[in-house]
Amino acid sequence: MPLRWTLVLVFAGAGGWFLFRGLRSGSDGARPGVTDRISHLAHALMAAAMVVMMWPMG
Repeated sequence: MPLRWTLVLVFAGAGGWFLFRGLRSGSDGARPGVTDRISHLAHALMAAAMVVMMWPMG
């Protein structure tokens, strides 16, 4: 159980970071490219899927 919670926190943290990077407008005025945005959002979605996989269904 402690390993499960540790992995949930790791994946949730990584997913939050990628979500932030995918939705931000750019810190220095330069906007991230479309491919960067899609990549970051896809990684956030993948991290969310990994969190769901940590818990048994049923």
